[in-house]
Amino acid sequence: MPKYQNIVSCFMFTFVIGVVLDPSIGLAQDFRFIDSLKSELRNANDSSRFFVLQELFKKYNQTDFNEALRYAQDAYRLAEALSDSSKIVEGGRMMAYSLMDLGRNDESIVILNRVLGIARRNQYRYPQLKPKIKFLLNNAAISYMHRGIYDSSLSYHFKSLEIRENDADKMSIGTALNNIGLVFFKLRNYERALYYYLRSLNLKNELNDVNDLEKILINVGLCYIQLNNPEEAILSFNKALSICGNKCSETVKKEARFGLGMAYFKLKVFDTSLENFHASLDISRKQNDKQYWIDNLIGLSKIETEKENYKTSFQYLNEAKQFEMESEFAESLINFYSELANVYNQLSDFENASLYQGKYIKLKDSIISGELIKNLATIQNAYEQRENIKTISEKDRSIQIQNEVINRQQLQYIFIVVVTVLATGLALVLIWANRRQKIHNTALNDAKQVITDQNEQLLKANEDLDQQVAEKTQDLFMTNEALIQVNSELDNFIYRTSHDIRGPLVTIKGVCNVALLDVKDEVALDYLRKLDATSTKLNKILTRLLIVSKINLWELEAFFIDYNGMIAQIIETQRINGIPPNMVIDYEVDPNIRLLSDRFLLMLVVENLIDNAIKFYNDSPRRSPFVKIKVQQEEENKVKMVVIDNGIGVNTSNKDEIFHLFTRASDRSETGGIGLYLSKMASFRLGGEVILAKTSPSGSEFHLILPDDITPVIEIRNQMELKRKHEKEMREQTLSRKKEGKTI
Repeated sequence: MPKYQNIVSCFMFTFVIGVVLDPSIGLAQDFRFIDSLKSELRNANDSSRFFVLQELFKKYNQTDFNEALRYAQDAYRLAEALSDSSKIVEGGRMMAYSLMDLGRNDESIVILNRVLGIARRNQYRYPQLKPKIKFLLNNAAISYMHRGIYDSSLSYHFKSLEIRENDADKMSIGTALNNIGLVFFKLRNYERALYYYLRSLNLKNELNDVNDLEKILINVGLCYIQLNNPEEAILSFNKALSICGNKCSETVKKEARFGLGMAYFKLKVFDTSLENFHASLDISRKQNDKQYWIDNLIGLSKIETEKENYKTSFQYLNEAKQFEMESEFAESLINFYSELANVYNQLSDFENASLYQGKYIKLKDSIISGELIKNLATIQNAYEQRENIKTISEKDRSIQIQNEVINRQQLQYIFIVVVTVLATGLALVLIWANRRQKIHNTALNDAKQVITDQNEQLLKANEDLDQQVAEKTQDLFMTNEALIQVNSELDNFIYRTSHDIRGPLVTIKGVCNVALLDVKDEVALDYLRKLDATSTKLNKILTRLLIVSKINLWELEAFFIDYNGMIAQIIETQRINGIPPNMVIDYEVDPNIRLLSDRFLLMLVVENLIDNAIKFYNDSPRRSPFVKIKVQQEEENKVKMVVIDNGIGVNTSNKDEIFHLFTRASDRSETGGIGLYLSKMASFRLGGEVILAKTSPSGSEFHLILPDDITPVIEIRNQMELKRKHEKEMREQTLSRKKEGKTI
């Protein structure tokens, strides 16, 4: 396990720059002003009392989080008593901010969603609430991130970013980009995180805005650490500290010192690393910042472990252990358990090492699941699709502008003709007046010059329009490439996960087989048989999951298909595996069928449909189970296979739902709802489709419809892939030439 691979992912949540409530909040309290506010509070009523509580909250929220929360709660309760929606939203936001500082993110999420609903419902009645919605979304996203609910966090951040983009507020957009980068950092997608951080940093530089610039530089530095570039990370941290100089807040010092501790740990400069970790830890204790408290202790423990000072290492870990039961720090606890397991392994205490390794795996799996990754991909694809629609809209607008310019040009030509006619007529009528003739000639020359200037402007406008269209087309292509990469990464994730699980599963099954030979106790034997059966079932599921990746990567090949032989082979295999007693299986294949398709994928679809019909038979003694298979020629060069059974049917209101991954049609399913999903995928790759035509408690009917010749499907897909690759190469060459031109 890498020494510091995971520990960074939980430390960046306080770097978010979008949650600052008011720039007037300072680091040092003006005690005389605070005493004045408290005196004023005793005599204040209604609205004036709310604003005094708000000012007291601002004075305390950087130094005493508990005291700040108390004033925020008083303000919120007062706003509710006044039934003032605007004040309720502001009071709730202050409460959530203090709750986040205290690590009470569950409570923060509840209050933020409550006031977010109030703000949305009343934004048109009270316009001052509308600009607050993006900040509420931002704060809620941060709280979800602290809790490890990353899909909800990313969804809220993208909603906030959309509002900021509609407002064309570049400074606010930079804040949202930084926060999105933070979520990707937590998900260990450091390249994607760095991409968003650098976009935010570029906006800051473009606007010459130094406000909170040091926090973005700290985020960039932490990314460089994870990308094995600690030297660049140190430069980024030191630059952050140099920006604020002697005026750096305690929070910035805490974050930068922690980052420097990590960077020097990577470089194995342990003395400098210890110095920075201790400096950050001291500030964390003063602020009662439990998150950084835990993380600095883990960092110090790792240094002592490297130096083989295990006693000192345990002292740091024991201090961190006081926060073990607080579920708000899931990411930190993952690294805490990992470090404990590592230290116990170094001491050959394998029992405790196994205990904390188990806690590490359980907590990590609870945070980053397959469902989370699926949700993240959906959220990101939705946002990128919105960007594609926006690009197309801009392109349509550009075309509209071009048409308007052309119309103006036509009007200008008409104007030229009219002026020319008038000038000629006046010249013929007033030829005797030399003075007037000169005046009209001068006017005509001026008009021609105007037309020439306008033509030049039109030409420049057309060139700019062509450039914009080319840039938007490039952005659309890059987005599609990103979507292809996401799908590839998802397939790779399923493939690696299945392989990683199969090793321990085979070990369990082997242990069961050995134990069944050695153990004599009947109760124990019964447990072992059940465990062995469960392992076999799970192995089937993993095999099916591996087939998912195989289908996506399978190279199609066209062969003439012998439907009779294929169905007979499948039925024979089913009989060997065991079919229900008295079940009758009949099949009928049109002798004129001529099918050219991929044998492997077709075998996979037909086998799953027949297996599904046999597996879910009706076990009533009053019914004789049967499965009927028909293969017939359809119109428009199609071949249809129909599988009919009189089983228990599919209990679902949506017929397409059963083809989704892990959707089980019945408790009898042994593969966790994967078979029909594989059938759907494979039939799509074959250029066809599989549908649930009918279902009831008396049975089901599935249809498989395929083209009778798969060759055109293969050719079209190959051409599309070659075209995509060629276009990608051409665009990469164009970008490379542009970069070389800029360099020169």
